[in-house]
Amino acid sequence: MVIAGWGARYQEPLYLVSNLASLQRAGDGSRKRRHLETFFSDQKSRGFQLDRSHLSDPERVHRLMFAAGLAYVWVIYLGTLAQEDDWLPVIHRSNRCDLSLFQLGLRRLDDRLNHDRPIPRSFALEPETVR
Repeated sequence: MVIAGWGARYQEPLYLVSNLASLQRAGDGSRKRRHLETFFSDQKSRGFQLDRSHLSDPERVHRLMFAAGLAYVWVIYLGTLAQEDDWLPVIHRSNRCDLSLFQLGLRRLDDRLNHDRPIPRSFALEPETVR
């Protein structure tokens, strides 16, 4: 199945090729895939560089992935703080933001480390956001 969509705010159409029979399922899968690809690139080339670890022992890879998962959540939290605390003009351009929460968090962490500022080391979910 080939799907083409052209939103009013885009200059060119978006094409999606899928082996799924349902238009709805193909669209849902595409949206999920975009989030997963962002996560994997944050773990690899645009973030933690896990693909360069050269680990082959499954137990060591498991421990590395577990630690990276915890660090990922913390860095996302730092990115959220960067948005809420109006840090974007300090760590990124002020006219628009095209960075993920992960990239914002890394930039905020880098800024804090390079300017000897305190780093949030813990966080908690607000009671109304816990499901």
